[in-house]
Amino acid sequence: MRNITLITTGQPATNPRLVKEADFLSGLGYNVKVIYCFYQPWAQQLDESIINQNPGMYISQGGDPVKSKFTYYKTRLRQKLCQIFFSYFKGWGIPENAISRTHSEALKAAKKIKTDLYIAHNLGALPAAVLAAKYMGCKIGYDAEDMHSAQFNDVSMMYLLNKYIEVKYFNRTDYFTAASPLIAANYRKAYPSLQPQVINNVFPKIKSPFNTSRKTTNIVKLFWFSQTIGADRGLENIVAAMGEAPATELHLLGSCTAGYKATLLDIAIKTNVQPTRIIYHPPIPPDELMAFAAQFDIGMASETGSTLNREICLTNKIFTYLQSGLAIIASDTQAQSLFLSEYPAAGKLYQKNSTKSLANCLNEYLQNPEALYQTRLGNYQLGQTELNWETESHKFGDIITNTFQA
Repeated sequence: MRNITLITTGQPATNPRLVKEADFLSGLGYNVKVIYCFYQPWAQQLDESIINQNPGMYISQGGDPVKSKFTYYKTRLRQKLCQIFFSYFKGWGIPENAISRTHSEALKAAKKIKTDLYIAHNLGALPAAVLAAKYMGCKIGYDAEDMHSAQFNDVSMMYLLNKYIEVKYFNRTDYFTAASPLIAANYRKAYPSLQPQVINNVFPKIKSPFNTSRKTTNIVKLFWFSQTIGADRGLENIVAAMGEAPATELHLLGSCTAGYKATLLDIAIKTNVQPTRIIYHPPIPPDELMAFAAQFDIGMASETGSTLNREICLTNKIFTYLQSGLAIIASDTQAQSLFLSEYPAAGKLYQKNSTKSLANCLNEYLQNPEALYQTRLGNYQLGQTELNWETESHKFGDIITNTFQA
């Protein structure tokens, strides 16, 4: 039996893509371990159900601010110092500890696990995976959910750090996967030696039948979710557009501060949107998301394209909405425009940051409930037949098999 170790700088509940891969590999008979670290307080309780379903698979490193404060704050201090030193020194593990709070701990843990393949999820985990693979003399894979060096609009220290890690470690990988076609294309352009393969951010088929109860309704329910409900995600534009589409209400799922709720409330008041039309829901376990989403009508993919990375990433929102049987209204980022050009029946595209364009899309569905219903039904069927993890996992399985055979 071969052994595979995945490494991430997040938590299981914050990285459903990693959890899907880990479960899939375990189901194929591989002995799987996952090295992770504390990232968000809200995710700790949700982690428990994932970890309890897989005893012995998940290994936490780097402490947390509740149960292991000293280790947690020590690693935070080390990261801050290394980020300062990075501008002057590139040796002694400074870049690696600057980009990841738990690089040293993850590397130490990885070296203790007999492994045939390390898989790094996100850029901060890549150095530990590469160095552990060199120590073990084994294979190394990398999954790019984002184009990390494209997350910045200026040549800041963080841009230079991300670029440094990419240049130093990318060419040491045995396979490279990306979460959208345009992330793959842009990485291929930046690093011609790479051959990124696309693994879409889809989920397992939804088990419940299509929600026919939403065929006729007086209120069209809009849905948006993320780990964090906050600025620069297009939510302000959605609330403003609701002022021109009165038979709508917006449901937001995620962790939200009181300050940002006040921001949306202020926009609502200015645009004649009753505050009761904005409903907040706390984070839920990832495996409950699809069933939760199915109670709504339209999924909002409101990316603003504030950086190149946000322009080219195809988030799991699109596929969650589609697989749950929701129509999609998406802003015209490069990635979302490409997706809706390939699947034009899946929804509507609006000009990002244009309240009028978004309101027009909403009203087209409000004025034609049968078209909304047929779009929802078509998306549900597409999620059951083509765009799902059962289909996409075969591609991932082939990549793993080919990596071992190479």
